[in-house]
Amino acid sequence: MENTRNTTETEQEILSYLNDLRSSGATNMFGAGPYVEAEFPELNKRECRAALMLWMANFNEEGNYKTVKL
Repeated sequence: MENTRNTTETEQEILSYLNDLRSSGATNMFGAGPYVEAEFPELNKRECRAALMLWMANFNEEGNYKTVKL
């Protein structure tokens, strides 16, 4: 059984933003960190990178990020 946890509202916003960014084709998602930093200036670089890694590990087309795999 996979370990999962609920996401925070901020995480849901970021993960949804990353889905939109991917759909736009503006960047290769491995280079998305600076986009997240610019869109969410309240987060530091490390938090932005962690959110990007979370998105990569849990990506889904539907954008359902209420829970994520650990």
